[in-house]
Amino acid sequence: MVGRSSLVKTLDEFILPFVLLVAARYLGFFIAIFIAPIQFEFSLKSDLMSAPFVHFIKIDDLFLANSVSWLFTAAILGIVFGFVAFRSLHLNEDWLHPKETAAFHKKNISHLLVSGEEATHQVIAWSLATLLALNLSVVDLWLGNLSTLMFGIVVSVSALLTVLYILSLTREVGSR
Repeated sequence: MVGRSSLVKTLDEFILPFVLLVAARYLGFFIAIFIAPIQFEFSLKSDLMSAPFVHFIKIDDLFLANSVSWLFTAAILGIVFGFVAFRSLHLNEDWLHPKETAAFHKKNISHLLVSGEEATHQVIAWSLATLLALNLSVVDLWLGNLSTLMFGIVVSVSALLTVLYILSLTREVGSR
């Protein structure tokens, strides 16, 4: 029964990373409009597997818009998952001294503290989101819809976040 509730908790924690990943992808297309005169529309006809319902009026706009969108997505993943990993590694209630925990409560910033179990679920969920983004960017690169530079940035962010995930997981397993 513990495994089942743990899986449900991980799936519950995966909702936010998934929604943030999708929102960052689409917001990246709107940011691309400010960089170049890109025209696209939302329809059932889709030009990208990684961003359904986006159809570009001029197919030449697809490459730039997709690259900008992936850059924005990698930045959002890096910032948010970086914070989640930081909390997991440094603000874990299971590893903090009681005096440090009391100081957080005294300063009314105890909401930054995270339990060991919650930290593990969050890190696993964000790692799944990172792997999803990496796989979708591989498909876009393979289909010729993504610049090599932007793909390199996505791979670098994914690799760094995977290292943070491994560090967090080994610390969690080592403390038990």
